[in-house]
Amino acid sequence: MFKKQDKGKRLKKWILIVLIVLVLIPLIGVLFLKFEGEKPVIELKIQSLVVPADFEITGTADDRKSGIKKLWISFLQNGKETVLLDEEYRTRGFLQKGGIHQVPIQLNINAKKMNLSDGRAKLRIAAWDHAWRDWWKGNQTYIEKEIRIDTKPPVVSILSSQHNVAKGGSGLVIYKLSEQCTQSGVFVGDDFFPGYSGYFKDHDLYLAFFAVPFDYSNKTDLFVKAVDPAGNRTRSGFYHHIRNKNFKPDTITISENFLNWKLPEFQAADGFPSDKSSKDKFIFINKELRKKNNHTILQNGQKTGTQILWEGAFGRLPNSARRANFGDQRVYKYNGKDISHAVHMGIDLASVKHAEIPAANQGKVVFAGYVGIYGNLVCIDHGCGLMSIYAHLSRMMVNNDDLVSKGEIIGYTGTSGLAGGDHLHFGMFIDHVFVNPVEWWDSSWINNNILSKLDAVQSMM
Repeated sequence: MFKKQDKGKRLKKWILIVLIVLVLIPLIGVLFLKFEGEKPVIELKIQSLVVPADFEITGTADDRKSGIKKLWISFLQNGKETVLLDEEYRTRGFLQKGGIHQVPIQLNINAKKMNLSDGRAKLRIAAWDHAWRDWWKGNQTYIEKEIRIDTKPPVVSILSSQHNVAKGGSGLVIYKLSEQCTQSGVFVGDDFFPGYSGYFKDHDLYLAFFAVPFDYSNKTDLFVKAVDPAGNRTRSGFYHHIRNKNFKPDTITISENFLNWKLPEFQAADGFPSDKSSKDKFIFINKELRKKNNHTILQNGQKTGTQILWEGAFGRLPNSARRANFGDQRVYKYNGKDISHAVHMGIDLASVKHAEIPAANQGKVVFAGYVGIYGNLVCIDHGCGLMSIYAHLSRMMVNNDDLVSKGEIIGYTGTSGLAGGDHLHFGMFIDHVFVNPVEWWDSSWINNNILSKLDAVQSMM
């Protein structure tokens, strides 16, 4: 009898244990899941906290455990709340996780339609999940960002006048902005030349050196463009005249002796056709390598300083004769046939062998090294995008970041690169476009086109 009672007790005990395992433990698991405390994650993408009349808010609201239950977005300005989004998302059921774990945010905002005025406003975003925390309201994440609505484009006032520029030549525009801008400068067709503030005491005044490429039409459009932090854009034209200029043809005969002398120097060049004929090797150097080398030189324009460093007319190699001009249309002949073409983007000056090379004006060395067809080359920044280059050097006497004064010896002439004889290739460029150095040697041109404009605007202040 006692044995039967013991068996009954043990059976009840095991039934209780089984019930605990089958019911209580899963229930604890469900409660653990439903009472999880991880908050939703909100990620926003707004290009700027200063926004224009039309802008976009994108991002996501994530909750990997319980799922998103509700998403709410609004603007608060001058005590008035404008709700942009108020959405709820269903769960899949009691024992399952939330139905949506990631909600994309994509709102196209039109400030005028929503009666939002220019000025400060608060962007408020809240997200809740399906957890049972906070009396079944769920875990909440709240984000508040202060933005500034700006629907008015900047005003550009052109202060300089008489913008007469030759093809291949340089120019200067001085202008004033009504507000701080993220970008401003001169467009010559599709070429952009940035403006620089700091020359004048009024930091709303900008100057921009620009270039008209030698092969552009004299009908090319020139204008100043400004973009404010909200992305509002202004385009302001200015009076200008582009003078036609003819560039003379030049024929250069390539001899076998020249190729035997020069080709070994370029064997290590990327893409060099070592298995091709001497003629094909020269064509590669003169076309493909020239293009790469010009890019290497011109990208130094991005290293410019924001102050004008030069003074007066630029100097030239003393006691030198001009051997080639800017813009020469070169035709290369080999065995009596035209094999290649190029445009000469500088002036070749010849003096005595290994002549001293003085810096044309004061500035900062931004590059000193070997550049393919140009050989050993020094590039000096004269500020606000204006650069000078010295190529084919036998020796360089300066290093990157050296400050040099006008007339300081920076190297010696030579035959490095594709030079056929000892000389200096002197070039100048603005930002990313080669210009005719002859203008910058001419004190009258500088006074009429640069200094007089700076002085005129200075006298207005």
